[in-house]
Amino acid sequence: MNIDHLATVLDSLSLVFPPDWVRAALVLALLGTLVVVGLFSYLNHHTRKEYFRLWTIAWVYYAVFLLASIGFSRQPENPILVMLRLATLGIGALYMFFGSLEFEERPRPRRELSLGVLMIVVWSAVAAYQVRDRLWVTVPMFTLLATACIYTAAMYARFCRKYRGAVLLTSGFALWGIHLLAFPFLPLTQITMATGYLVAAALALFIAMGMMIQVLEEAHQRNETLAVKVKENTEQSQQLQEVVGVTEQRLRALFDTASDATFVVDLETMQVTEANQAASHLVGTQIESLVGRSFIDLCPALRRHSKSLVSTKKVLETQFSTPTQFQMHRGDGTPIRCIGQGRLVQCQMRPAIQITVREVTDRSHLEQQLREAERLSALGQLIASVAHELNNPLAIVAGYSQLLTKRPGLDDRTRQDFQKVVAESERAAKIVRNLLTFARPRDPDKRQVDINQLINNVLAERAAEFQANNIRVEKRLATELPKTSADPAQFEQIIHNLVSNAIQAQPANQDKVGRIEVSTYEYGAYIRIAVADEGPGIAPDVMPKIFEPFFSTRLPGHGTGLGLTICRAVLEEHHGKIWVQSELGKGAKFFVELPIIGGTDELDAEPEAPAGDAVEFDPSASQYRLLIVDDEPGIVDVLRESLARHGYSVDTAGNGAEALRCLAANRYDLIITDLRMPDMDGEKMYHAVFERNPALAKRIIFLTGDTISSAARSFLDWTGNRWFSKPFQIADLEKVVHNFLRADAELLSTVIR
Repeated sequence: MNIDHLATVLDSLSLVFPPDWVRAALVLALLGTLVVVGLFSYLNHHTRKEYFRLWTIAWVYYAVFLLASIGFSRQPENPILVMLRLATLGIGALYMFFGSLEFEERPRPRRELSLGVLMIVVWSAVAAYQVRDRLWVTVPMFTLLATACIYTAAMYARFCRKYRGAVLLTSGFALWGIHLLAFPFLPLTQITMATGYLVAAALALFIAMGMMIQVLEEAHQRNETLAVKVKENTEQSQQLQEVVGVTEQRLRALFDTASDATFVVDLETMQVTEANQAASHLVGTQIESLVGRSFIDLCPALRRHSKSLVSTKKVLETQFSTPTQFQMHRGDGTPIRCIGQGRLVQCQMRPAIQITVREVTDRSHLEQQLREAERLSALGQLIASVAHELNNPLAIVAGYSQLLTKRPGLDDRTRQDFQKVVAESERAAKIVRNLLTFARPRDPDKRQVDINQLINNVLAERAAEFQANNIRVEKRLATELPKTSADPAQFEQIIHNLVSNAIQAQPANQDKVGRIEVSTYEYGAYIRIAVADEGPGIAPDVMPKIFEPFFSTRLPGHGTGLGLTICRAVLEEHHGKIWVQSELGKGAKFFVELPIIGGTDELDAEPEAPAGDAVEFDPSASQYRLLIVDDEPGIVDVLRESLARHGYSVDTAGNGAEALRCLAANRYDLIITDLRMPDMDGEKMYHAVFERNPALAKRIIFLTGDTISSAARSFLDWTGNRWFSKPFQIADLEKVVHNFLRADAELLSTVIR
């Protein structure tokens, strides 16, 4: 069937449909469009969303197009009607486009819309008056509106899985776009025109129904979201109420346990409405007896108040606004000097004043304790600074003394004199270490330890001293004593201090055998150690002072008075304690308690003094080149002479920066460096060496003249390198250097073989 035949058939069918049917279909399409206009206007009014306003205008222009089409059906040759139909159709398409872009949050400037409207109007006028071909006149505008509808359909297609209304809108706009594309090509017959307008009316109503469903679904989703939020807010409100309850309990607990006495006094009656435990303790009266009592009886200075609330408030503010002292009376009438502060509050919906009172005598005691703490802190800083500065010259004196004792050709008397210097320098170094421990206590390096083994180690080290002083040591160490977590070096220091005190407490009569008893046993969750002596005991007036720093009953030169202070400080770090039992003439018995704490075994971070004989001259030592880095020339000279005596080639540097320049020019087998130096310290130098030569960084031995802080200990543990505290035994350092290089030589020979 060709086009002409189809047209003939349609003309035949048109006889069945009178011309009024076309106008009736146009009216139905107009009514459907007005329904959409009304719906979109309502949504625009209630949502205030720009895209609804633009879409409403687009549908209004389409309604005007339908009105013009009704007139056009009667006067098809009227150019004004042709221009109006084309202009309204094109302008409606533009507003549809701009509304969709606004919906996608891609708004365009309004000047673009105005320019587009102007172009549509110009084109419509030209087409109406100059173009006579129907297709050229209608197709562009219908295509523009169809494109806008299809674009809107594609925009709503993204929400089809979320809303059923979006499915209807996508279908409605897509079908309306297809309908608009086909409409200009339909034959101008009564049946096609009537059918086309009826389809347009149906699609308009379909779009209106889809938009209503879409809006209802969005509203339903918002309601569900609000319901969830309301439920969450209800739960949060319940949680807040619980938090408020807990906070009230905490505040009540703080109020009851505050160290300052606190009274809440009613401003009208001047009666105490609330009081805490400190207030009860201050006035010596139970809280139940305080509540309801007149505060004027406790503070007579307030007797001058009148019955006027304003006058009472003024008197209270004057009394408690400044830190002046005033007098209060205890329950038994005893006067006490106090200072206080008051602030207005509400209690049980009545005006009240909360008065915080502190006894002046307690404050004076606290201020005295604070001044003592500040004095000890300043003293500790001074001691630490002096002790650190002493370590370097002590290291030089000890080092040269040790070298001189090994110098050949010395007579026995001179050698003995030098050995005395070595011994006294060791004694001075121990005093300095105690001072540093007191001034800068380091964090304990805890690990699993056997307390009995540590005690045996200390007693074995002091065996010669026991024999020289005619002392018998009785050990009563519990078998199967559990291990615990402790710093072995610090704990051995505690045992050393207690044993030293016990030795010095022995009678001066060498004919009588002295006795020291050391015992251990498990006591609940603690390990208890006891060290007892048969000395003269401790006087009652001395007993409270023995743990104070620098307190000593010994003669000058026989102690620093820091031993027991250090013991107590170390045990506090270990959550333990120390105390003493003593009677005059019956000796003293010191007790140490340490909690039993599980853990894992670890290696000690600080190297033990290497055991063995002195290092002999090694002919192969000349092949090794060493670098000594220290800002103290004396220590550099001691180390250079000591190591050069064994045949090593030795270079020196005054700080890390000089050392790096030496490393850039020469190859070294081992580096000995101080940890603290100006310009560049040992830690920064290590990192610089590690970046250049990681293998050489492992060949660095560190020296330190200070206590090892947490940061320094972490650094040394991280490197895994050996380190020594100044002053140190030259022989120990020589042994470490010798073993280190010998191990490298043996490894190299093994690889070669």
